[in-house]
Amino acid sequence: MERGMECMRSWIDTGSVESRRYYESRRTALEMLSDRGYDVVQHSNLTPSLAEFRSRFGQLPNPQSLAFCVSHLSNPSNMVRISYLFAHVQVVFADTHAIKKETVADIYNQIVDRENLKGLVLIVQSQMTSSARKYLQSCPFPVEIIRIDDMLVNISKHVLQPKYEVLTDDEKKALLMKYNIEEKQLPLMLKSDPIARYYKLEKGQVIKITHSGGVVDSHVSYRCVV
Repeated sequence: MERGMECMRSWIDTGSVESRRYYESRRTALEMLSDRGYDVVQHSNLTPSLAEFRSRFGQLPNPQSLAFCVSHLSNPSNMVRISYLFAHVQVVFADTHAIKKETVADIYNQIVDRENLKGLVLIVQSQMTSSARKYLQSCPFPVEIIRIDDMLVNISKHVLQPKYEVLTDDEKKALLMKYNIEEKQLPLMLKSDPIARYYKLEKGQVIKITHSGGVVDSHVSYRCVV
């Protein structure tokens, strides 16, 4: 009985909820950027486990310390920055406070190499005011706003999810020629679809979906983003 209780205690996380949420969301962010073709090896090595993440960032991590930049493997000049943004950075998970224009302006002004930046991903906990969103629209690079709750689990890695592959322009052209069809004849995927957002797919891009297991060994389909 005591051995059973000891085994159960070994599975109980005695650390803070905040540090686990930060760890899981940061891990998903790294996986997401890797799937988009960015070089995340350096940052992945910094936090290989929850225990080491807590050792590095503490039980109540400062969101500003979690920010990082990555470059695209095929184009190193294509740099994207990940930042955690809350209504008040000193208050962890301030759900009741809206993120205001002044807050996002401070984050933008803190980016030293913003002239070389090609994109910014903001992981937020709170709602953002319309003036803050309007300010971000004026940035010289695209800004993605993702709620931290949507980053706690990587939806593309779920055991029931099929395999996704984003086609290149040449692969898309070859696909249309192979089946003698036009782009509009392909099954559709909305740009707002969680998978389309995960890969940051643009209108006109095609994604290959491979289903395995079940009744058939493998089944391939394609979706065009609209």
